[in-house]
Amino acid sequence: MTVTATAATPTPADEERSSRVTGVEVTRKESLGTFGGVPYERLAGTVSGTVSAEEAVAGLDSAAGTDGVHTYTSGFELIRPVGRDQRSEVVVEVENRGIPLLLHGYNSIQDPPPVGAPQDVSYPSGMGDGFLFAQGRSYARVQWQTGISPGVPESAQGVGQVIVRDFGRLLRSGRLDGEDSPLGAYEHRLLVGLSQASWFVTSFVAEGFNDADGRVFQGAYAQDGTGNQLAINGVAAADGQPQVPYMRTDGVPLAPGQVLRRPATDPVFVDVAAYTDYYRLRASVSRQADPADGYHRYDWPAAHNPAISADAADTAFQRFGCNGGKPIPLSSLHSEPYGRALLVALERRLGIGGPREKMPPEQVFTAGARPADPALLNGLPDREVTVPRTDADGFPIGGVRFSAADLPLGSPVPPAVAPVSTASITAVCGNYGGWQPYTADELRRRYGSLDDYLSAYDARVTRLIASGLLLEWDRKPLLDRAAEEWSKAPTTS
Repeated sequence: MTVTATAATPTPADEERSSRVTGVEVTRKESLGTFGGVPYERLAGTVSGTVSAEEAVAGLDSAAGTDGVHTYTSGFELIRPVGRDQRSEVVVEVENRGIPLLLHGYNSIQDPPPVGAPQDVSYPSGMGDGFLFAQGRSYARVQWQTGISPGVPESAQGVGQVIVRDFGRLLRSGRLDGEDSPLGAYEHRLLVGLSQASWFVTSFVAEGFNDADGRVFQGAYAQDGTGNQLAINGVAAADGQPQVPYMRTDGVPLAPGQVLRRPATDPVFVDVAAYTDYYRLRASVSRQADPADGYHRYDWPAAHNPAISADAADTAFQRFGCNGGKPIPLSSLHSEPYGRALLVALERRLGIGGPREKMPPEQVFTAGARPADPALLNGLPDREVTVPRTDADGFPIGGVRFSAADLPLGSPVPPAVAPVSTASITAVCGNYGGWQPYTADELRRRYGSLDDYLSAYDARVTRLIASGLLLEWDRKPLLDRAAEEWSKAPTTS
């Protein structure tokens, strides 16, 4: 399908005054193999552009030239099917500290690429399990964060929002200076961010950057967003404090109606809260107001940072000093299969690949409790912050009921790991959750044999697939992981 620009072609005079991408330099182009019978290629390089003085970017005057215009260069990456007729959708990931977490996690790539320019990054053969490309998606990212993008000044970090917006505009129109862009055009565009990057997504939409001659991204996905914002532009302009690519220590999460305020250009917005987000990121606050049309919230019982490897656990205790540096077992509940299902649900809601479908009904925790240990709640001045109520096994009541939560092999205790703070970009201990594994005897008492357990587990997977909260793609990996976790049960308490 050939896609054309929806906006009127600007005149040369308009272009001189407006923000826009002015150039694309592809410095690396390579074949990535075949996915779903379709050959894929990877392009990487830099985009260059301008940021007009008319942009609502705090501090722009301190970084712009004498004409009020700021010029930039920023790294980008695009992975796409070979052949224009194969392309319809592009998922644009907002990097997290320069790392493409979505590409790493949702494609099950074991070793994340290092922070650096996208054109210097290499990926393993097969791109993990290839999930993002198995159904014809394209994937892209562009640098936005100061200290990572050479074009984003520390004093005007909202430039990164303009870069992401205008990168999306370029992918929408497929035109650059009156000619076909080397990146192509895409009818469907989704903006996705995980953790810190999800707060960029929330800020981007709430501050109106999704409006540029019409809607830039039709869908937005903020995993662990919960209404939090980055202090890179509007927040800093409001409080007069220095800009930082992180949330404010006492930042109050936005309600759905504060994020979606522009019906003509707002995207369909999916917001996800992990269990630990209620303790560290005040996830209850963004649900204390009325919902908004087009805003869909899902809570799940995994930790914000599941410790799915020994190295991940070592990072928590040795690098960040969590729990006073004293190691404890950490929750490894695997959330990525459920995230993949929500991404597909958002695509179906937008009519990508077929007729439009409704999103699965919102699934949120039953909130209103206070933690037994007050130190485990990152509260707010003059604001009620609560945590979910829990069942007999310590799991939050309500939300997306993972099979591993309905048939637990342990208890998520403590629910979050101290200190539960947002004081800095490295204060992340509260993203981890504790874990108390049940003994092998307890598992046999509860479930009988491993075969009995897996049969019950599989039945729950079937129900989740029917509800749109899991994909058939993940059935076998989830059952394999369940069997592996069963085998780890201690023989004594």
